[in-house]
Amino acid sequence: MDNICWPAIIKQQESEELIYLASERDWLEFCYLQPHIYDHQDQLLDTAGLTFNIVIEPTIDSSLMQVPQPTAELPQLEISQHPIDIVSFIHLVRQHAVLNGHCCSAKIVFSDIKQGIEAVAYLESI
Repeated sequence: MDNICWPAIIKQQESEELIYLASERDWLEFCYLQPHIYDHQDQLLDTAGLTFNIVIEPTIDSSLMQVPQPTAELPQLEISQHPIDIVSFIHLVRQHAVLNGHCCSAKIVFSDIKQGIEAVAYLESI
């Protein structure tokens, strides 16, 4: 996770909602508190425009392990070969705004992914 530029957002495949994560700590808290909501096509998008696939490892039978590993069931992030482009990201942020009841979402524009992620944080704060 060293190569992720925080803040970031989670884009769930089955939802237009975007989940804002300010830091790696937010990511870890989200993993612990929401372990059941991942789909194999969910992604984390960072401020550099990189996308990371959220990979759910199969559950390991803890009785077979010699040493307890408390993070064995945490989802892993694998960098995708397909970064998100600004036009697609603007569309995602606009959908998120509409889903959360904000009008005039067509007026939402930004020039880079970082500004878009900041817009998501702002939309969640109002």
